Amino acid sequence: MDLSLSPLDLERFGVTTAKAALTADDQAPAVTAWCRAHAVQMLIARVPTCAVTLVQQLEQGGAFLTDTLLYYSRKQLSEQPAVLPDGYRWRLANAADADAVATLAALTFTGYAGHYHADPRLDRATADLVYSDWAANSCRHPAVADAVLLIEHDGQPVAFATLKDRGAPLFEGVLFGVHPSHQGRGLYQALMQQAQHWGREHGFGAMTVSTQVVNLAVQKVWCRLGFEPSSSYYTFHQWWGDAA
Repeated sequence: MDLSLSPLDLERFGVTTAKAALTADDQAPAVTAWCRAHAVQMLIARVPTCAVTLVQQLEQGGAFLTDTLLYYSRKQLSEQPAVLPDGYRWRLANAADADAVATLAALTFTGYAGHYHADPRLDRATADLVYSDWAANSCRHPAVADAVLLIEHDGQPVAFATLKDRGAPLFEGVLFGVHPSHQGRGLYQALMQQAQHWGREHGFGAMTVSTQVVNLAVQKVWCRLGFEPSSSYYTFHQWWGDAA
């Protein structure tokens, strides 16, 4: 049972929050006991979709579904760097790019319905900030992302991808965004291609990505690039105490 408090969510939403990565062997009563012992008000639990018994236990205890994630993986990474349209260029982001990437992420994630947005107790505007803060911190802190790929146009970032080492031989493409004015030009597919190239250059042999089950557009891109479904997870929220 992988459970820990989330200081960042406490800072954002003002409630004591725990995050859990659970397996089919875990038991909901043990999760509840841990949360009560640590005065948790909100639990965010990621659960494999195959863990039906645990899912039912969580639901019976008051947890509710907030999203379903699909993971795709490719075990043989592409060797070729991506070719960009005329007027665009690649580079790696650094800490000085954090604010610009945060602004770009805020644009690209407008209207996105993540698990924070699916919880009616949480402020929607604050939930929007989760993704822009995440993107900015990916530029600032190596613990958040091992690399951030940027596509620039006229000296301004118009697309980004954050990459994270998940332990040899796997790395993950975590956050991707393309400015609305530059969509429809193949930049997302180029990010996926260049991420694989980066992975090969840094000794990785496989890449994984995830999205909500309803996001068919990116799944079609992944399939065209040779990615295959590899796993799936539910996200549940549960509340206790005065915040419930």
